[in-house]
Amino acid sequence: QFGLDPFFVPLGGGAPCAGGFSLATPTPRANAFRVLRAMQLRKPVLLEGSPGVGKTSLVQALGAACGHAVVRINLSEQTDLMDLLGSDLPVEGAPPGTYAWQDGPFLAALRSGHWVILDELNLAPQAVLEGLNSCLDHRATVYVPELAASFECPPSFRVFGCQNPLQQGGGRKGLPKSFLNRFTQVWMEELDAADMRAIAGSLFAALGAPLLEQLVGFVRALQAALARREFGAAGGPWDFNLRDVFRWCELMLALQAPPHWRPGAFLDALFLQRFRSESDRKAALRLYRESMGGCDAAQLPPLQPHFAVSSRWVQ
Repeated sequence: QFGLDPFFVPLGGGAPCAGGFSLATPTPRANAFRVLRAMQLRKPVLLEGSPGVGKTSLVQALGAACGHAVVRINLSEQTDLMDLLGSDLPVEGAPPGTYAWQDGPFLAALRSGHWVILDELNLAPQAVLEGLNSCLDHRATVYVPELAASFECPPSFRVFGCQNPLQQGGGRKGLPKSFLNRFTQVWMEELDAADMRAIAGSLFAALGAPLLEQLVGFVRALQAALARREFGAAGGPWDFNLRDVFRWCELMLALQAPPHWRPGAFLDALFLQRFRSESDRKAALRLYRESMGGCDAAQLPPLQPHFAVSSRWVQ
């Protein structure tokens, strides 16, 4: 068994591994505790929280720690039920016109007893949600009309839904109450500055604690300023989180060498060019200089477009 006392889940058939997720910080540990508590019931689990809080990575880490294979399926407004269950597809190497049934990722995971993450659940069309109903309630079966067969969910099969709050991001819709009742809902608490510093430090220790603290401080200050609507009215809503810190650290480790770290070399690509107006970029640049305390200010990229001209094209 794996878990946090007093909530445990049985191990799967695979070899347990760490999964690269840290439970040493308070907020991720509390979120993991809530998910493990929800898993004591056989119902599917719905994780809801702000982007970057670690919904998907937490389920993947729990699956790795328990020895369960985890299949992640990203849903969107264009997702069709056959994308999940399967369809008749051309057979590679066979004569033209030869088709055979191919399981979709959801049905393949069900038949293998794996865990499934339905990511961005509140972006899925109503037809997809209705097609999954029988799999999520007490019947625990899925019917495939093309095969005229029903498939029962094995005991090791688990379904996790992940979604951002309704107001964060376009195209999201409120799920029907009758559909939500099939899940045990878990709210994921947002990471604070100490959590972000500890997580980044465990993954990117080579950058050093002082620099990581500055990076986290700038990202949090930028998100706070945008939440107060100090700038960035065009193009919102914005969300800068731990993922941006990870991208920043990965670029520095890949393209720079210690001890001469220059985070400002990637400021334009990671942050400034995401804004729609020159005034917003300048405001973000001022905030960077304030947050970094003059760190590598001389290497900041200019706030103007880059261009290149050849005999055949203009870029």
